[in-house]
Amino acid sequence: MILDKLAKPGQTTQDQQWEFFTDGVMGGLSNGNVKLDKINNKNCYRMIGNVTTENNGGFIQIRAILKPSIKASNYEGIYLKVYGNDERYYLNLRTPYTKAPWQNYKFGFKVKKNWQEIKAPFSKFKRSHFYQPKNVKKQKINSVGLVAGFDDFKADICLAEIGFY
Repeated sequence: MILDKLAKPGQTTQDQQWEFFTDGVMGGLSNGNVKLDKINNKNCYRMIGNVTTENNGGFIQIRAILKPSIKASNYEGIYLKVYGNDERYYLNLRTPYTKAPWQNYKFGFKVKKNWQEIKAPFSKFKRSHFYQPKNVKKQKINSVGLVAGFDDFKADICLAEIGFY
Protein backbone atom coordinates (compact mmCIF):
# COMPACT_ATOMS: atom_id res chain seq x y z
CA MET A 1 0.00 0.00 0.00
CA ILE A 2 1.44 3.36 -1.01
CA LEU A 3 0.94 6.04 1.64
CA ASP A 4 2.51 8.87 -0.34
CA LYS A 5 4.26 9.08 -3.70
CA LEU A 6 3.72 12.85 -4.03
CA ALA A 7 0.76 12.44 -6.40
CA LYS A 8 -0.89 15.25 -4.39
CA PRO A 9 2.09 16.91 -2.65
CA GLY A 10 1.44 17.58 1.01
CA GLN A 11 -1.28 14.94 1.27
CA THR A 12 -1.17 11.20 1.77
CA THR A 13 -3.25 8.75 -0.29
CA GLN A 14 -5.68 8.90 2.66
CA ASP A 15 -6.01 12.69 2.07
CA GLN A 16 -4.23 13.51 5.33
CA GLN A 17 -1.85 16.45 5.65
CA TRP A 18 1.82 16.11 6.59
CA GLU A 19 2.82 18.11 9.67
CA PHE A 20 6.24 19.51 10.48
CA PHE A 21 7.29 20.19 14.04
CA THR A 22 10.35 20.42 16.24
CA ASP A 23 11.34 19.78 19.84
CA GLY A 24 10.29 23.41 20.47
CA VAL A 25 6.93 21.99 21.57
CA MET A 26 8.85 20.75 24.64
CA GLY A 27 11.28 23.67 25.04
CA GLY A 28 14.04 22.33 22.77
CA LEU A 29 16.09 24.50 20.43
CA SER A 30 16.19 22.47 17.20
CA ASN A 31 14.91 24.24 14.09
CA GLY A 32 14.24 23.52 10.47
CA ASN A 33 11.63 23.26 7.76
CA VAL A 34 10.22 20.98 5.11
CA LYS A 35 9.66 21.94 1.49
CA LEU A 36 8.89 20.33 -1.85
CA ASP A 37 12.07 19.77 -3.82
CA LYS A 38 13.46 17.75 -6.72
CA ILE A 39 16.67 15.72 -6.34
CA ASN A 40 18.05 13.81 -9.36
CA ASN A 41 14.69 14.10 -11.16
CA LYS A 42 12.65 12.79 -8.19
CA ASN A 43 10.09 14.94 -6.43
CA CYS A 44 10.41 14.79 -2.67
CA TYR A 45 9.70 16.34 0.69
CA ARG A 46 13.01 17.77 1.85
CA MET A 47 13.46 18.22 5.58
CA ILE A 48 16.40 20.43 6.51
CA GLY A 49 17.39 21.71 9.91
CA ASN A 50 19.72 22.01 12.82
CA VAL A 51 19.15 19.32 15.42
CA THR A 52 20.49 20.10 18.87
CA THR A 53 20.16 18.32 22.19
CA GLU A 54 20.49 21.66 24.02
CA ASN A 55 17.76 22.45 26.56
CA ASN A 56 16.55 18.82 26.57
CA GLY A 57 15.78 18.97 22.85
CA GLY A 58 16.86 16.84 19.98
CA PHE A 59 14.52 16.41 16.99
CA ILE A 60 12.71 17.74 13.95
CA GLN A 61 9.98 15.69 12.32
CA ILE A 62 7.54 15.36 9.46
CA ARG A 63 4.52 13.26 10.43
CA ALA A 64 1.29 12.01 8.89
CA ILE A 65 -1.72 10.99 10.94
CA LEU A 66 -3.30 7.84 9.49
CA LYS A 67 -7.09 7.99 9.18
CA PRO A 68 -8.23 5.34 9.13
CA SER A 69 -5.45 3.74 11.15
CA ILE A 70 -3.52 0.91 9.50
CA LYS A 71 -3.62 -2.66 10.83
CA ALA A 72 0.04 -3.62 11.09
CA SER A 73 -0.92 -7.31 10.89
CA ASN A 74 -1.81 -6.76 7.21
CA TYR A 75 1.81 -5.89 6.38
CA GLU A 76 5.42 -6.85 7.15
CA GLY A 77 6.66 -3.29 7.60
CA ILE A 78 7.15 0.14 6.08
CA TYR A 79 9.27 1.06 3.08
CA LEU A 80 10.54 4.49 2.12
CA LYS A 81 12.55 5.95 -0.75
CA VAL A 82 15.00 8.51 0.60
CA TYR A 83 18.07 10.57 -0.21
CA GLY A 84 20.22 11.95 2.59
CA ASN A 85 23.48 13.28 3.92
CA ASP A 86 25.13 10.20 5.50
CA GLU A 87 23.35 10.73 8.82
CA ARG A 88 21.11 8.52 10.94
CA TYR A 89 17.34 9.09 10.80
CA TYR A 90 14.33 7.35 12.31
CA LEU A 91 10.84 6.21 11.49
CA ASN A 92 8.50 6.77 14.42
CA LEU A 93 5.16 5.02 14.75
CA ARG A 94 2.37 5.87 17.14
CA THR A 95 -0.35 3.40 18.14
CA PRO A 96 -3.24 3.41 20.62
CA TYR A 97 -0.62 2.41 23.24
CA THR A 98 1.48 5.55 22.75
CA LYS A 99 -0.63 8.13 24.58
CA ALA A 100 2.08 10.50 25.87
CA PRO A 101 3.87 12.76 23.35
CA TRP A 102 7.26 11.12 24.01
CA GLN A 103 6.01 7.56 23.42
CA ASN A 104 6.58 5.82 20.09
CA TYR A 105 8.03 2.84 18.30
CA LYS A 106 11.30 3.70 16.56
CA PHE A 107 13.37 2.26 13.71
CA GLY A 108 16.79 3.81 12.92
CA PHE A 109 18.56 3.83 9.55
CA LYS A 110 21.43 5.66 7.88
CA VAL A 111 20.77 7.51 4.63
CA LYS A 112 23.43 7.86 1.94
CA LYS A 113 23.86 10.64 -0.61
CA ASN A 114 21.94 8.72 -3.26
CA TRP A 115 18.39 7.48 -3.68
CA GLN A 116 17.75 4.24 -1.84
CA GLU A 117 14.85 2.17 -0.60
CA ILE A 118 14.80 1.40 3.10
CA LYS A 119 12.67 -1.44 4.44
CA ALA A 120 11.69 -1.22 8.09
CA PRO A 121 10.16 -4.52 9.28
CA PHE A 122 7.76 -4.11 12.18
CA SER A 123 9.79 -6.72 14.10
CA LYS A 124 12.75 -4.28 14.23
CA PHE A 125 10.90 -1.30 15.76
CA LYS A 126 11.89 -0.56 19.37
CA ARG A 127 9.38 0.65 21.93
CA SER A 128 10.18 3.81 23.89
CA HIS A 129 8.86 2.50 27.24
CA PHE A 130 8.78 -0.94 28.84
CA TYR A 131 5.03 -0.81 29.49
CA GLN A 132 4.17 -0.53 25.78
CA PRO A 133 3.49 -3.84 24.05
CA LYS A 134 6.70 -5.15 22.44
CA ASN A 135 5.05 -6.20 19.20
CA VAL A 136 3.89 -3.51 16.74
CA LYS A 137 2.51 -6.22 14.44
CA LYS A 138 -0.55 -6.78 16.65
CA GLN A 139 -1.49 -3.07 16.76
CA LYS A 140 -3.07 -0.38 14.65
CA ILE A 141 -0.77 2.39 13.46
CA ASN A 142 -2.17 5.87 14.06
CA SER A 143 0.71 7.91 12.63
CA VAL A 144 4.07 7.59 10.91
CA GLY A 145 6.86 10.14 11.25
CA LEU A 146 10.25 10.71 9.65
CA VAL A 147 12.55 12.04 12.37
CA ALA A 148 15.97 13.67 12.43
CA GLY A 149 17.07 13.53 16.00
CA PHE A 150 18.69 12.38 19.20
CA ASP A 151 22.12 13.86 18.42
CA ASP A 152 23.62 17.20 17.37
CA PHE A 153 23.83 17.45 13.56
CA LYS A 154 22.65 19.17 10.38
CA ALA A 155 19.66 17.28 9.02
CA ASP A 156 19.02 17.04 5.28
CA ILE A 157 16.80 14.21 4.10
CA CYS A 158 14.47 13.85 1.10
CA LEU A 159 11.46 11.52 1.10
CA ALA A 160 10.10 10.55 -2.33
CA GLU A 161 7.82 7.66 -1.39
CA ILE A 162 6.53 5.87 1.69
CA GLY A 163 4.19 2.92 2.13
CA PHE A 164 3.54 -0.48 3.66
CA TYR A 165 4.83 -3.79 2.30
